[in-house]
Amino acid sequence: MEKFLNSMLSITLEMSPYLLLGFLIAGVLNELFKGTALKKYIGGSDTKSVINSSLLGVPLPLCSCGVIPTGVSLHKSGASKGSAISFMISTPQTGVDSILVTYSLLGLPFALLRPVIAFITGVFGGMVTNRLTKDEKNEIHDETSSRQEKKRTLIQRSKDAMKYAFVDFLDDIALWLFIGLILAAAISALI
Repeated sequence: MEKFLNSMLSITLEMSPYLLLGFLIAGVLNELFKGTALKKYIGGSDTKSVINSSLLGVPLPLCSCGVIPTGVSLHKSGASKGSAISFMISTPQTGVDSILVTYSLLGLPFALLRPVIAFITGVFGGMVTNRLTKDEKNEIHDETSSRQEKKRTLIQRSKDAMKYAFVDFLDDIALWLFIGLILAAAISALI
């Protein structure tokens, strides 16, 4: 039991900064891209939406912990499943730090190839997802129609982004996050 608790604490401390960054980015994206703007670029179940989503993901500095809340948030905001998967596949492969390490250890050709491969795998994963889920419709919970879209100050928009990221969205995925943490700690303790 002590090994399990130590593993759980260690994993929690290790992934917390990245999860917090992911939640923060999800809140900012929720404020920047309301349902209609987001849906225009990555809302469709077509190749163009998947490519746009992968292009959005490649330059973002998110790891696999931070990309999950961001990808789920994109889907909830109107991105198709294929676009969300494309984003979640391409994003964690291309951190600036990992590209620089690749350059220093393997040279320029491999460093340049890395984002290209991230883009291609993201597009492939998104297209497969769209093909497998082509009959499913994405229900957008567009709250912008119920809000009054008067000019909001930067402070109000920041508050709304933080509320979405660390209250509303966290509430939506907290159970699954906790289950994943328990499973990871159990596996770590057993190994």
